[in-house]
Amino acid sequence: MQQDESIPQDLEETPLAEDEPTHSEDGVDLTMIRWMLSMTPTERLQTLQQNVRSIMRLRGDKPHT
Repeated sequence: MQQDESIPQDLEETPLAEDEPTHSEDGVDLTMIRWMLSMTPTERLQTLQQNVRSIMRLRGDKPHT
């Protein structure tokens, strides 16, 4: 199985300060927000475009070029 490049490989390896929560009170995953904010705007866009392409592939949609 091919690994999805949009998933951060080092996310689990990134050390968190003990006082940093991983989730907000309403259940939002703060680690993913921190990960996205650690990227440049261009890197964020590339990651989101990869996610869209993955979803389209799973749905069987043909990509629009």
